Amino acid sequence: MLFGRVEGVAEPANDGGDALRVIVTLETGQGLRVVRDDVLAPVRPLKTMADAYWHADQWTQETIGTTLAEEGWEVVGAGEPPEPRADDVPRSSTYAVRKL
Repeated sequence: MLFGRVEGVAEPANDGGDALRVIVTLETGQGLRVVRDDVLAPVRPLKTMADAYWHADQWTQETIGTTLAEEGWEVVGAGEPPEPRADDVPRSSTYAVRKL
C-alpha cells in the first residue's frame, strides 16, 4: 500500500484574461509528480481571492476523482482549507491519499 499527499494551486495564467493555471501534485515516498498542469477558464467569476482558492480546491478534487482514481488512488483524509491571503498563491486543501 502506498500513501501520498495531493495539493493544487491556481495562479493567473497571464493570458490577459481570467484564465487560471492549475497545477496539481502528488507527493509520495517515491518523490513529487505533477499530475495536472492546465490553463482553465474559471467556472464562476473571480471577484475575490476566496474565489481563486475555491477553484484550486475544486480542480484538485476533480483531478483526484478522475486522473488519480484511474491510477488506483483514493482519498483517506483532508486538511482544513487554507485561509485566502492576497500575498499567497491560491491553493487547495491538502488531501491524504492511498493506493492499495
